[in-house]
Amino acid sequence: MGDVRCDWCGAGLPEAAGRGRRYCGSAHRQAAWRARRRWWEAAPARKGVAAAGEVLLLQVSRVVRLPVEPPPPGSPVGWNCAAVARVSDLAGELVRAAVLADRQAGASWAQIGAGLGISAEAARSRFGRSRSAAAVGRGG
Repeated sequence: MGDVRCDWCGAGLPEAAGRGRRYCGSAHRQAAWRARRRWWEAAPARKGVAAAGEVLLLQVSRVVRLPVEPPPPGSPVGWNCAAVARVSDLAGELVRAAVLADRQAGASWAQIGAGLGISAEAARSRFGRSRSAAAVGRGG
C-alpha cells in the first residue's frame, strides 16, 4: 500500500486506516473542506487580480512600443516619464487586488507579509483598510 499520509498535516496514516482515507481525523477533513470553500469564494477577487494584471501589462506594452526616434516637434518634454507614470500606480492596484484575494482565501497577515517581504503588521497597516474600502465601494 505504501506510505499513506494525511493530506492536511502530512502525518502518516495507519495501514488499517482503510482505502481512500485522506485525513488523519475529522478535524483535518473539515479544515481542508473550509480551505477549499474559502478558495472558491475568493474566485471573484482572483478575477480582480487578473483584470488589474491585464491593465498593467497593457500599459507596459505601450511603454515598450515607444518609438526609438526622437519625438516629433512640438511634443511635450518628458514624454517618456509620462508614458511610464501610470505603471507604479497600476502595480499598486495589482498588489492590492492580490492581497484582497489572498485575504478572502483565508491567508493570514503573516502569510501575506511574508509573500510581500514585509512584516505582518506592516501588511495589515498598509492593506488592512483596502478590504473595507473595497466593500464600501461595492455597497457592502
